[in-house]
Formats: sequence, C-alpha cells, structure tokens
Amino acid sequence: MSGTGDLLLNLFRDAWGALVGALVAFALLALLSQTLKSASGMALGAQDWVRDAVAGGIGVLALTLFALLGVPALVDAANASFPNSAGCGPITELGSLAVRLLGGLGALRMLKATVTAVMSAAVGGQGSLSAALLEAGEVVLGMVVASIAVPIAIHFFGLCSDPLPPGVACLIN
Repeated sequence: MSGTGDLLLNLFRDAWGALVGALVAFALLALLSQTLKSASGMALGAQDWVRDAVAGGIGVLALTLFALLGVPALVDAANASFPNSAGCGPITELGSLAVRLLGGLGALRMLKATVTAVMSAAVGGQGSLSAALLEAGEVVLGMVVASIAVPIAIHFFGLCSDPLPPGVACLIN
C-alpha cells in the first residue's frame, strides 16, 4: 500500500511543479500585459487605463504570492492537524496514506484555483482572489473534518482500543 501511496504522491509532486510553472508563466504574461496597458494609458493620457493596470498588476502579484507562499503553509498546517497514528495495525498505514493523499490533493486544488484566477487576470478579467480563497477554505475545512472523523470511525467500528485524542474525545462524550 505504501508503494501506491508513494507513486500517487510523486504524481502529485509532478503536477504541483507543472502548475507552479504555469502559474509563474501566466503571472509574468499578466504583469507584462498590465505594464503595456499602463504605458499605453500614460501615452494617451487615459488615467482610467493606468488605474486599472496598476490594480490588475497588484492583484496578479497578490494571487501569485498567495499561491507560492500561502498554499504550502496552509497545507502544512492542515497536515499537522491530523493525528500521527490514526489507528491500530493496518488501519495506521491506511490512515497515514489517507492523510498524505488528502494533503496532496488539497494542495493541488488550492493551486489550481489560484492558477485559474491568475489566468483570468492575465486576459483582463477579474483576478478572482475570493474564489481562490474559498477553494482554500474548503480544502482546509475538509482536512480538519477528516482529521476528526478518522479516529471516531475507527473507535466506532471497534478496530482500536487506544484512547481517542483529547480534542476528539470531547466531541463524542
């Protein structure tokens, strides 16, 4: 089972690298587009174009920084919220595999949302930071719910006699 997990995690790492490369390329193109829009607005004396270009450039930079700095930090924090030992015997291996896969999928979902927002900003649309943040919130919430549900399910089915973690024990008592 660990071989399958390692294979999937390597696939997720490759996908992460490809998405980061696409994000950087689209962010650079979007910044170039906004720079040209600002320069043409200054040449023609169109203050609205300059304002829109500066706001668009700042939005692209904010989205890119969120994707490159915020997403890994959020995934690391959410992965740390999972219990280290999610059961007894083979359940432990299955639980750790599930934790790693949820973290990898969550990171890809959050990065995909920010790449989509940067692509939208690159073609002159709204850089929907709210959609990217909503996607990130859904992922973190799902990971937290899973970190509570795994120990409860294990104890409900009687697969482990170890005590529940204190935070989870207070939820079911």
